[in-house]
Amino acid sequence: MRGTLGAGVVAMQIEQGFLEALCCPVSKSPLRMMTEPELEELNGSIAQGRIRHADGAPVADVLDSGLVAVDGSAVYGIREDVPMLLPTLRIVPSRDVASPFADSSPAARSGTYDDRWEGLSQYWHVFRAPQRPSREDIDVVQRLVAERVSFAQGPLPRALMLGVTPEIATLRWPAGTRVLALDSSPGMIRNVWPAREVPGGVAALADWGAMPVRDAAVDFAVGDGFLTSVPYPDGFRAVVAELRRVLKETGTFVMREFARPEVREPLDTIFRDLREGRVVEPGPFAWRLAMALHGDLEAGCRIGEICDAWHDNVPEPLELTRSLGWPPDSLSWLESFRGTKDRMWFPTRDEVRTVFSPDFEQVECLVPGYTDGERYPTVVFKPRAR
Repeated sequence: MRGTLGAGVVAMQIEQGFLEALCCPVSKSPLRMMTEPELEELNGSIAQGRIRHADGAPVADVLDSGLVAVDGSAVYGIREDVPMLLPTLRIVPSRDVASPFADSSPAARSGTYDDRWEGLSQYWHVFRAPQRPSREDIDVVQRLVAERVSFAQGPLPRALMLGVTPEIATLRWPAGTRVLALDSSPGMIRNVWPAREVPGGVAALADWGAMPVRDAAVDFAVGDGFLTSVPYPDGFRAVVAELRRVLKETGTFVMREFARPEVREPLDTIFRDLREGRVVEPGPFAWRLAMALHGDLEAGCRIGEICDAWHDNVPEPLELTRSLGWPPDSLSWLESFRGTKDRMWFPTRDEVRTVFSPDFEQVECLVPGYTDGERYPTVVFKPRAR
């Protein structure tokens, strides 16, 4: 269905398959007609070129309250069972349409942003700790969930995820917990979010610096390495302010940091360890390299530099990766960085504390026992009283 919708047109029934794409498998909320103001806003969005229709996917129907965003298509999806979400309508941008999110969002900063995360989602199976949380990391978060979510105020605890990390989504959440995951990449939601394994969860397309979440609605917020995709300083400050806004006074925020060392590691050391077999996984190698290439916090690390340094120092990459026993896709994953201008940010542990300290008090810092674990601590924050 294409073109502008007339305000008096009877909304088409969404096909069952499309509805299942928008809703969790266990929840089927009743459809309702769009109100006149909603139709007016939708029509205005179409006329301004801010929204496109997916082929064959009607967008005139809405569910009752809340937001669900699926794929890169322009879809209004409203869910009645996501009470923490603001009731305002949000537009999901097609890949060839400018993002409606704030300029501080990754989607607004770079036209290739979702292409990169789409690619990353395809290599998810390659990643091991520390790029994905280890069993030790998950056990720590599971303990914190049991301690803090179980005693949340109200009958239905509300948990917020920054990102769609499957290991966190599939934790043993206390009965009745509603889990909302926010991510700015349709590819990550589509390819990584374990929807069928999280019956009480919803993944939505959103900007962490402008979350579509009500004030003081969240009991427990958690993110795994998410700050690497947030620019400093404006992005950091926006995310911290939003976390403080949406968390209850009694809430908890848990984050696994990806922290570069205070003293820059020489590249020669990294490549020597690589050749001598002391770097056993591609993920830790790439992140050590990124941290060593990192400028100051505002500059971050240009992702393409990782591939450049790899080629400058490894003349026979196929032979080396085979000798190390790396997965076959590891080399193509590293090659996918070539020419990428997007950046990543690896704040030091002190820099994280400095950014969070006006709004949050750090109450725990738990360092895992695996190699380079001091770079990947799980940190627990509680909101400061206002």
